[in-house]
Amino acid sequence: MPAWEACAQESAPRGHGTELSCEAHLTLAKQLLANYPDSALVHALAAQKQLSELRTNDEKARALLLVGDAQLGVRDLPAALAVLQEAQRLVENAVKQEGSLPALVLSLSDVQAKTGLLHFYLRDLDKSIACYNEALRILEQAQDLDPKELAMRKVRLFNNIAGVYIQREDYATALPYFEQAVVINGPLNEPRNAGSLNNNIGICLMETGEHDRANEYFLKSLAVRKEMGDARGQAQVLNNMGKNQVFFKNFTAARDRFEQALAIGREIGSRESMVISLESLASIHDTLKNYEAALAAHREFKELNDTLYNAGTRQTIARLEEEFRRDKEREVFEVEVQRKDAENARRRIWNITLGGALFFVLLTAFLLFSIMRARVRNSVLEQEKLRLEREKLEAEQTTLRDSLDFKDRELTANALFLLKKNELIAHIAERLLKAKPTFKQENQQVIQEIVRDLQSSQDEHNWKEFEAHFTRVHSTFYQTLQERFPELTPNERKLCAFLRLNMSTKDISAITQQTLNSITVARSRLRKKLEIEGEDVNLVDFLQSI
Repeated sequence: MPAWEACAQESAPRGHGTELSCEAHLTLAKQLLANYPDSALVHALAAQKQLSELRTNDEKARALLLVGDAQLGVRDLPAALAVLQEAQRLVENAVKQEGSLPALVLSLSDVQAKTGLLHFYLRDLDKSIACYNEALRILEQAQDLDPKELAMRKVRLFNNIAGVYIQREDYATALPYFEQAVVINGPLNEPRNAGSLNNNIGICLMETGEHDRANEYFLKSLAVRKEMGDARGQAQVLNNMGKNQVFFKNFTAARDRFEQALAIGREIGSRESMVISLESLASIHDTLKNYEAALAAHREFKELNDTLYNAGTRQTIARLEEEFRRDKEREVFEVEVQRKDAENARRRIWNITLGGALFFVLLTAFLLFSIMRARVRNSVLEQEKLRLEREKLEAEQTTLRDSLDFKDRELTANALFLLKKNELIAHIAERLLKAKPTFKQENQQVIQEIVRDLQSSQDEHNWKEFEAHFTRVHSTFYQTLQERFPELTPNERKLCAFLRLNMSTKDISAITQQTLNSITVARSRLRKKLEIEGEDVNLVDFLQSI
């Protein structure tokens, strides 16, 4: 079977330190994971002992997932499953307490993805693909996830799902998953994913007979791996390139690729890579009739393969999964028992409350019956009282309306009196002017001053007298007018008062000593300032409504 690979974490240069913090151990474990999983595991386990230093549940879950990655890297699958189950419990409890925060959702999806990879290593492909699909479901149902984080995980999951189909030799189904992962990885420009995907696409092409195209993808993957310094990835690609050379019957070239891969595997301690190289070398040496070398390679292959995939490991994994399943069932059972106990307690409280409420209702009904009889008697008296008060209020309103009408008539009469007064003053002034030539020269100047005083003082005096009467009757008119239309001039407010009394243009002209045309123009300007549009609204009616 070709050396399919899962997408892994990005590697970085190695680091060293003593008495490190939890975060420092985690950083070193990430750096060492790709090429030195044994060293990475040392730091990951040290970080696990210092887990209490981390503040949030998400940080703790991430640390446990890294420990799981390291355990998977050295193929200690039972230990990896145990720590992944611990991470799952932690995240699920955190979700119950804190809600479905994006970071926790991502961690929950990662637990399923890494558990799927564990089952893949055990060749339990049904469980593996079920875990990958569950990880995808968690991501697709989540909200507010960072688009880049979501895309990164989808690339890995599509790659890993396709890997399962490769193991099932269903290359036609695997290839679209790889191609979809390539499309998603394009904007991310993630070289580790690109190297893994090129390698895996090459496997599909090789197994479907497109060996030349497969070699092109292997070469792309190998170039990326060399540039990144990814020794484990280089070994995987070299193993696949060796298998591809077999199809060309270039057995010597194939042997060289397998030996290169084996050397890298020995250097980094990758037993899985060494198993693939040794099995392939045993077959190549046999083909080349180098039987001693073939036997030696087969013996080493058998010894390493037994350590990777032994029955004890599978039994331990099965036991851990069964214990985890039972623990979850027990938790669900305990939660259900607590729920039922709480429900029974609520039911008892409800029954007691209902009994008390029933007694209270009966007592209240008796008291209400007694009270209602008294209220019925009082109701008739109350209605009679309300009728009398309503009649009194109506009488008072009638009196107020009559008083207001009377005062309006009085104001109108006062305005007419002012009109007559103005006419009298004007008549006297006119007679004095006509008689002025008959007076002595020294008295003519006196007569002229008297006429001027009469003409200049009559309007202001008359208006102030009228305004005082108007304000007493319509006390809020000027205040409302000023609040709604503060831009009105004194003369325009004076015109509003006369119109409020429904006085004609002719009467207003006589009182204000202005021409009829001036009053008509003033009315037109006043309509604009009062924002009265069209002829449907009467100016007098509008002012009387204020």
